[in-house]
Amino acid sequence: MASGSHVDVNERRLRPIYDCLDNGNNKKAIQEAEKALKKHKDFQCAKVLKALALLRLGRHDESSVILDEIHSQHPTDEATLQAMAICYREVYKLEAIADLYENARKNCPDNEDILSALFMAYVRLGDYKKQQQTAMLLHRLQPNKNPCYFWAVMSIVMQSQSSDDEKLAKGMFLPLAERMVKKYVDEKKINAEEEVQMYLIILNLMGKWKEAYEVVTGPLGEKLTSETFYKERKAAELFSKMNNWPEANAKFKFLLKENPDHWQYWKDYISSCIKIAKSNWQPQDDGNNCETDYTIDMASLFMDQTISVCSGDRLLRGPYLAQLELIKALRETGDLSVKNLGSPLTLLQDYFKLFGDKNCCYEDMKLFTNLISKPQQKDLIDSFTKTLELHNSDGSIFFAPDVKAMQRHLTVLQLARYLGIQDSMSVEEKISLARECIQRYQHGLEFGKDLLITDIQLSDNFMLMAAHLLEEAWEETESQQHLVEAIVHLQKGSKNCPANFQFKVMLIHLFSVLGAYGPCQQLYDSLEVKHIMNDTLGYIISNHMVRLGHFAAAGANYGSMLKFFAVNHKETAEYLIAAYKYGSFNKIFEFVRFREKLQNSLQYACAKVESMLLDLMLETSHHQSVEQMVTHMEIDPSEDGAPAVEFGKLCDNRDLRILEAWEKETYDTKAASDFSFQEEKAWLRIRSLTLRILACAVSLGQQVSNSKALRNGVGSEKKALNEILESLGKELSEHIQEYEKKFNVAYKYSLRGPSPTRIAKYLSDGHHQVICSMIETILHLFKMQSEDLEGSENEKQESPSQKVPEILAGLLVKYKGSLLLETDGKKSINAAVIENLSLLAETMSHSAILTGVCHRILKPLKTSWNKRCRKMKAETPPPQPAVFSNFTKLIASFDACAKDMHVATRDLDPVLLSIDLSSLSLDESEESDSLQDAMIQTDVLKNIESSYQTTSREVCELIHNKLQYFNSLKL
Repeated sequence: MASGSHVDVNERRLRPIYDCLDNGNNKKAIQEAEKALKKHKDFQCAKVLKALALLRLGRHDESSVILDEIHSQHPTDEATLQAMAICYREVYKLEAIADLYENARKNCPDNEDILSALFMAYVRLGDYKKQQQTAMLLHRLQPNKNPCYFWAVMSIVMQSQSSDDEKLAKGMFLPLAERMVKKYVDEKKINAEEEVQMYLIILNLMGKWKEAYEVVTGPLGEKLTSETFYKERKAAELFSKMNNWPEANAKFKFLLKENPDHWQYWKDYISSCIKIAKSNWQPQDDGNNCETDYTIDMASLFMDQTISVCSGDRLLRGPYLAQLELIKALRETGDLSVKNLGSPLTLLQDYFKLFGDKNCCYEDMKLFTNLISKPQQKDLIDSFTKTLELHNSDGSIFFAPDVKAMQRHLTVLQLARYLGIQDSMSVEEKISLARECIQRYQHGLEFGKDLLITDIQLSDNFMLMAAHLLEEAWEETESQQHLVEAIVHLQKGSKNCPANFQFKVMLIHLFSVLGAYGPCQQLYDSLEVKHIMNDTLGYIISNHMVRLGHFAAAGANYGSMLKFFAVNHKETAEYLIAAYKYGSFNKIFEFVRFREKLQNSLQYACAKVESMLLDLMLETSHHQSVEQMVTHMEIDPSEDGAPAVEFGKLCDNRDLRILEAWEKETYDTKAASDFSFQEEKAWLRIRSLTLRILACAVSLGQQVSNSKALRNGVGSEKKALNEILESLGKELSEHIQEYEKKFNVAYKYSLRGPSPTRIAKYLSDGHHQVICSMIETILHLFKMQSEDLEGSENEKQESPSQKVPEILAGLLVKYKGSLLLETDGKKSINAAVIENLSLLAETMSHSAILTGVCHRILKPLKTSWNKRCRKMKAETPPPQPAVFSNFTKLIASFDACAKDMHVATRDLDPVLLSIDLSSLSLDESEESDSLQDAMIQTDVLKNIESSYQTTSREVCELIHNKLQYFNSLKL
């Protein structure tokens, strides 16, 4: 009673603090905690809650002091432990949570709550061995509680999955887990479905299909009740794995009778039929397998019967598609019995008659168009077109009378595009078809008057089709008016239907082609990209932000992306804990894979590296700020240092199919996707090495400036920084040589596919030479510390070399140009000049940092030289070493180059130069004459102009910062 009373008193004392924390009033929480501590100075929980409030106010150091103090006292009070765990979770110190509860367990070995919390702490860490040990301690404490026992079993299974030694996994971990579950089975202690599922997981991992089938069909299988027909589906899968195709076929046939529209069942059924037919299997005389279809004719008959049974009010697509799938599967195996199954052309025509007015018709039919020849494909489209009424007798457009007629027309257009029939059209025909599609889109809006604003308009695909056709007209003619026309119509479509993300994604692609990132950011924000979409869709803008000189937007976007990845890692741990608590063992595998995919995400790695490089470029106007930034980033330039990127484990999680283009068969989407992944990894490696080189060089400069005793790493167990810098330079050169063979020329991606990186421009124009030359200069100057400045004068005459400013000046001459080009009387935007000057400004920024390192090394040498000269009694002091005057010349060269670049970048501002973008206006046509189109066109051109102004301003500000940077580097 006394103990309970004590707990109640403590709760009353802590309640005001909890209330303040829950309401977000952290300052008040601190005051309440201090009140409690005045009366009870050793009140641990009050101290921890104060630390939590300090943490949420951003006062991390003060919070850390309190937490360290309480942690060392090894608390066992549950409220104190929970509060400390919250603190550690917020700063992501998961190891500290495990250590906290491990100490508490030692003091209270029989406390079930502490042991449970300790188990969950190890779940967060992914320490499966410790999980197993803790779960067994819990089980011994509560031997009648099954969940703790199965936590231990699952921990053993996870050890098998995480082990690199396959023999150890299959020879020790999985058999041990099987024996542990078998023991409970024999003792009839299995109580829940989740425990049966755990047994099936183990048997599946061990490849014991027969034993798994016996579990499913035996007494334990009676507990598998959460999913309808689960036992039948599982039995079918197990028969397939055992190559028992007759039994598998019978099970899939049963499942199809219950669910005739389940596509995966149809595919598995067809696969089993073909395998049985090949093996010439025949049923036994006793008729036990009478439900098995063991010939192709029987399969075809079953499909016909299913079609007749399902030909009621609601038609099912599955049986009709199964007929085509059977032909496709037989052709792939070279089976001649395919001839008896009918003509694919006829089956496709019949399918269109039944389902042509469904949105899914195109996606269904394109899977099987390769069953017919090219001439037959054209005949197919012609036969479909004849069923449509498209024009009146006078040649004017006949608009669809209802939604179904409109959708049938869309299906035909989509298939014609997919089969490449639109490729044979001339530019004029494509533009004519595009404008017809726009008119049909406008008419189709009548059918969607009553739709919610969150619904997709029924005729939106007409607009998307028109945009693709106009974009192809631009590719063939290079007339940007077609691009602007596509943008105007897509903007109109987006206003009519804000929910259509396809319009917005395509607009981002088109604006980026014109070098205008400003509108892209607004469109991307309107997509409301959240959570996992940061990983799958972040690529839509990530390659355009810095490339087109919008550095502020890039910083904000990288920040939100990195925040997602940081939060996700914390949240995934909580999902895993929930999966253990509720016995959802199958989900544990999924959550672990999910966490690994995100942890090794290409988008995450790129955002991490690019964000750091961006901060080094933007947030630094003098070398001291660069040094502070590098220290804050905690970059370790060593081989496995942070930010470490495991290139062999990188996952490509990008959703490259977000934009529906009904892509023609001639474009190899997979090849483009694979090449893009390799290109992204190559560019990431260059950027990662650049970051580590900058960090290493800055640290080397600090070392020289701060420690006279430390020379060439003497006295340090770690590898010397100058050696690391040299090895990083060599590594960069080696990778550059490798990549020049593969990525020196820009890959021709589809406009709807992934966007290219800047690697081709970087390699072909030799931007890497700047970094490599500056590394040589820094290493040379570093060696001079231990040499006599008056000696080896000839060698030093050329150091620091003027090579880098000459490279930059040469690139500037090549890159600068007018924003508006005129060719054959046609004006077009020169988007390349924006990309080129942005890349050049970034390269200059990196050279400024490395020049700052040279200054750090030379400054002590200059001071030392001046002291020596003052001590000399000679009438004429010795001549100053050339290295100092060369450095002064180097700074002057950089300064002149930066000023020229500033002028060239300022010329990107269309307002400043009075560049008139209205020359990109649409041609006069009936579509562009409407007031609405004219207003949208004006807004589009204003947005493009505003974007160029932002680019000019931000790149100019960056160059101005670097001018200040160079001016601060005086010896």
